[in-house]
Amino acid sequence: MLNGDDLWCQGYSETESGSDLASLRMKAVRDGDDFVCTGHKLWTTHGHEANMIFCLVRTAQLDKPQQGITFLLIDMKASGVSVRPILSLSGEHVQNHITFDEVRVPAANVVGAVDDGWTVAKYLMEFERGGSVYSPSMRVRVARLRRFLTDEGAGSSGMTRRLSLIMADIEALDAFELQFMSSLSVGGAPGVKASMLKVIGTELSQRLTELELEGAGTYAAAWQPHLTTPGGEVPGFDPPGDNSGVGTSYTAKAMPKYLNDRAGSIYAGTNEIQRGILWRNLERSTR
Repeated sequence: MLNGDDLWCQGYSETESGSDLASLRMKAVRDGDDFVCTGHKLWTTHGHEANMIFCLVRTAQLDKPQQGITFLLIDMKASGVSVRPILSLSGEHVQNHITFDEVRVPAANVVGAVDDGWTVAKYLMEFERGGSVYSPSMRVRVARLRRFLTDEGAGSSGMTRRLSLIMADIEALDAFELQFMSSLSVGGAPGVKASMLKVIGTELSQRLTELELEGAGTYAAAWQPHLTTPGGEVPGFDPPGDNSGVGTSYTAKAMPKYLNDRAGSIYAGTNEIQRGILWRNLERSTR
């Protein structure tokens, strides 16, 4: 992994198991030294590029849906694994639908204990939600938008005010992220702070894309995916010889970025789920 020899993707969500992840159905049946896996995973980011996938699979039907789930490492090149692309609204190919048809996986590839993969997954999801920082890139985006509005003489006093309010929230988020990283640096776990960071970071980024879209104006309406890759490659579109487009390169990226960022409040557990986690934690702390 450190050498980059293995590129991993995450096999959690299924067609009817997203926010309610514990309802997942992909089966793994023990057969000697192997598990035979049958089922599918959905919205698998970079699954078409990865050579390995870590999956949550159903190994038993027990009293609670969170029980009987196993965390299993699967070779994407194994016989029976197939990948189909999912093209997003922005035209890009990042997510995938992955099917497993009686894929044999060594039992040695189980992480943690059989039937107790939920424990592993919960811990990893804390890092998925709180394993990155938002404020540095958003600070750059604010500066870029301000330069564009100044150069083009666009925007209004109302937009300038909203941009200043967003910048104030970014500074507050930056302080929280520094505290969060300080805790992690001395061995702390993300815990419930990861849910807070995920809600604030994704919704603040969405607010910023709305201003970027407004600043781009009518130029943002032109569909020109060949000029931008908001989150991944855009299949079927090759840039013209002179790489020309409608408006500036900044305005060409405004709409794809807006569309790409709509998923921010859904992936890694919807923000509604995160607010529920925060509320339950508050309830326990006040008892």
